[in-house]
Order: sequence, then structure tokens, then C-alpha cells
Amino acid sequence: MRIEKPFKEEPDFDHFRKVLLRETTEGPVPIIELLVDLEIQEEATGLQSPIESWMDFANMTEQMGPGEIQAGIQLMDLTIAFHRSVGYDYVTMTPIVPLKQTAWNRKENPRQGGKVRGWQEEHSGLIASREQFQSFHWPAVEEISILPIEYTSDKIPAGMKQMIFCNGIFEELRNLMGFETMAIKSIEEPDLLVDILENLAILTERAIDMATAHPSTGAVFYGEDMGFNHGTMLHPDFFREHVLPRHKRFADTCHKNGKPFIFHSCGKIEALLEDLIEDVRIDALHSFQDNITPIEEMHRRYGDRISLLGGVDVDLLARGTTEDVRARTRQILEACTPAGGIMLGSGNSVTNYCKIENYYAMIDETRNWNEEHGYA
Repeated sequence: MRIEKPFKEEPDFDHFRKVLLRETTEGPVPIIELLVDLEIQEEATGLQSPIESWMDFANMTEQMGPGEIQAGIQLMDLTIAFHRSVGYDYVTMTPIVPLKQTAWNRKENPRQGGKVRGWQEEHSGLIASREQFQSFHWPAVEEISILPIEYTSDKIPAGMKQMIFCNGIFEELRNLMGFETMAIKSIEEPDLLVDILENLAILTERAIDMATAHPSTGAVFYGEDMGFNHGTMLHPDFFREHVLPRHKRFADTCHKNGKPFIFHSCGKIEALLEDLIEDVRIDALHSFQDNITPIEEMHRRYGDRISLLGGVDVDLLARGTTEDVRARTRQILEACTPAGGIMLGSGNSVTNYCKIENYYAMIDETRNWNEEHGYA
């Protein structure tokens, strides 16, 4: 199912950046997504993905033989075509960091026509001891590649930039250890967690520096889930002492190269928001669930200092009607646009279980809003 009318015909990342940095309250309101599952991209473009899901991307990039390179080109072409056909101001790309990862759990859902969903291993991972940490193969910074950014820079039109997706170091820590092991070791052997985080931070900082130095890069979208529905995954003090100072290094690197730093985290992380805003100096916050704190309320509290992005709950996109989605989209726009610093999109990402017609309804209603307010 293709979109009936793209959100816009010509990308305008300059305006996107001004809204992101709260330099203007003028429209149009841009659209944004952290990630869009490959099944949605395939349906939107008519092209085929070389991998089943984003879970397979790390395995594909760990060893880059001829087959992986060809698959990478096919995946980049799909992603470019998707962002252009829907009408985004950017295309999402990522640097290659060949870090071995714990295999994800995955399961087909018969209610979704056999579509696969994945989740991180909860109990154990590749590193559970100091000995395993020392014997683990950590890639050298020289092994990091920005080939996807270089390839894409020649494929996108004037006015479009690249949005660099970067997976968070706390997410990678959970992946390498398994959540249960990580939680136990955070009490029994916290220095092990800190050493893993620092090795991950060195790689991430270098990847961000390389990517943001490229002239076709517009911003970094940093994905770092730190919360459950009712609070942070570990005590806030752990994040303040060991994680956020490293986040600040990443934000500083972006800002050194003149690029905004967008921060994504699922869950209830309001205990850390002042730290993220005042110390880390994030430019924008993404990921909102109506059952935690709706985006309108977050915009009221923090919208004078950072931009708020997304907001249409994934559950609504998955189970609601197109009328419900249009009404919720308009509700967010009416509440947030007067003060600026707002972009529309899903509250998290466009998952393969979202109804594509609901995804399109969210985009179309935002376009309608812009046109009604003189931003055709």
C-alpha cells in the first residue's frame, strides 16, 4: 500500500533543523521517526529488504564479505526510497561498528501473518565476568566505517540530509550481559559495568564524530532505552554517575561538529530529564507513551528548553482506527504548535504490527494541518 500523497514533494532540512533547535515557531510542522520496520518500508516502496528485520543488521555488519556488502547496498537503497517516497526531510543511516552481539530472541506472531518480533536476551549474554570481558573481542576504532553515509550522500536530493541512528551504550550493555546479569552485577560488581560502558563509549564517540563531520549529516538520533513504565531500569544515581557523563561526550561531539543531538528513550525517565537537559545538553527528546506521560504534558513542562518529537502512541497506530489516529494527531498539534519545538510521528517507532493505513493517516493529517495554516 503506497501513500496516496507524500507529506511534501521537496525536502527542507534547513527548516527541520530550525524547528528542532526551537529557532522558529513558524510551520510547517515536520514529521519524524526513529525507525520504521522493514515490512512497512517494503509495503510503502514495493522494494524488498535483504534482511528479515533490523535485528539482523548487527550480524550483517560484523563480517563484511561480498554478500553482506551487496545486501547493505540493497538495504540502503530501500531506506532512501522509503524516506523519499513518504516525504521526509532526511534519510536515516548508521555508521558501521563491527561489535559482536548476543543473539536476540525472536518469534513469529500468527495473528500478524507470521511477522517476526524480537527482544533482547533477558537472562545471560556474552559477558558475565571480568574474564569474559577481557577475552571479548572489542573492535578497534579504526574498524568503524561511515561507508553508508558516504554512499547515501550521492543518492539524496538537495535539501535532504542524513539522520544518523546510533544505538545507545546502555542498550548495548544490556545486550552484551543480558538484563538479569547486568542488574545483579550492578550491585555485586559495578566496576565491570563501568568498564564495559567505557569501551562502548569509546566506539560510539568515534562513530558519532566520524558521522557528524560528514557534510551530508544533519543530526544524530541516539537510541537509549533506560526506563520501564514506572521508572528507570536501574537506580537514577547509576545513570547520573556512569551513563549520562558519557552521553554528554556524545552530545558535545555532535555540537562540536555543528549537529543537533536527539535523545530517544522508552519508559518513564523523568527522574533524569533535568540532567539530560542541563548537563548532557540534549536538543530534543523522543519517545512518548500516553499511559506514562502524554507528549502535550511533557511539552508544557519542558518545551521551552528542548523540542519534543513524535507523540502518537504506537498502541493507537496498531489497534485504533484511522479516525482515531487523525483525531489524536490533531489534538497534539493543537496543544503544542503555538509554542513551537514539535514534530509529529509515532510515540516510539513504526512497528511491523502497526496498520500502515494508520501510519499514513498520521502523516496525512499533519499535512492537512500544515495546509490549513498556510504552509502548503
